[in-house]
Amino acid sequence: MPKLEQVDVVLCEDSRTVLLMGYDRDDNLFMQSAGVLPEPIDEDSLDQQQWRDAALADRWRAIP
Repeated sequence: MPKLEQVDVVLCEDSRTVLLMGYDRDDNLFMQSAGVLPEPIDEDSLDQQQWRDAALADRWRAIP
């Protein structure tokens, strides 16, 4: 797993899909799909820390 300095939680346009975008100290981008919610939600209802905690170390993929 890359050593990430920052992880952003992104709610996609469908209001159900959650993506994690991680950045290492050299600003390289890594992503993983965190999951699909059963019902659409709004951005304010998204518990970002919960999703960061749910990230799986072996699921990070480098994005060129």
